Amino acid sequence: MARKSADRVLILGRGVHGGPSGELLLKMVASLQAPHDGVTLMEAGDGFDPSQLKGYRVCVILGEDLGALQGCKRGGFQDWNGIRAIVTESLEDLLQRPALKRSAWEDLKLVMREMGW
Repeated sequence: MARKSADRVLILGRGVHGGPSGELLLKMVASLQAPHDGVTLMEAGDGFDPSQLKGYRVCVILGEDLGALQGCKRGGFQDWNGIRAIVTESLEDLLQRPALKRSAWEDLKLVMREMGW
């Protein structure tokens, strides 16, 4: 059974599929304790269109630079194109500076709370 949009999270970032960054992201997603079909990973290419957000309740934006391109900043949830968005550390930064994982985990806990997971 497909989940309702109120039950779905989109994770938008660079390097979300494959390689060390993709492996790290899969571990992060597992930590969310989300339903198996509750999270979608999307590569943030040059052609990202906010209309792709339809059907999601929350968007996690990986990286302050990507967040800035979308008009979002770090620091908790904000309304973005009709959904709740939160900007956290990029996968590249997390791989290069593991100490940032604590900050990313705090952001993911906010997502879990928002989703009721």
